[in-house]
Amino acid sequence: MKRLLANAHVVVMDDAGTEHESGWVLVEDGVVAATGGGAEPELVERDDLGGAVVTPGLVNTHHHLYQTLTRARAQEADLFSWLKALYPVWAQVDAEA
Repeated sequence: MKRLLANAHVVVMDDAGTEHESGWVLVEDGVVAATGGGAEPELVERDDLGGAVVTPGLVNTHHHLYQTLTRARAQEADLFSWLKALYPVWAQVDAEA
């Protein structure tokens, strides 16, 4: 089965640092077969990703991106005071944030 993930900012993660600002990822049988920008391959299955960032082949199992929303809070606190102050705030972070 072929599926095209389209309308995305594709960061290829290759040695050249290739990025396609308005790119696509072609997936065949669950494996990344190709990436590109510009004209899309013609396929039946197409998913519009709405400009999302895609890093094909990179599996990020842990990140702290949400913490950038609160980086100016509790700056002088020790670790546990910082966590105590920010856990309730992070619990309210939603998709819109």
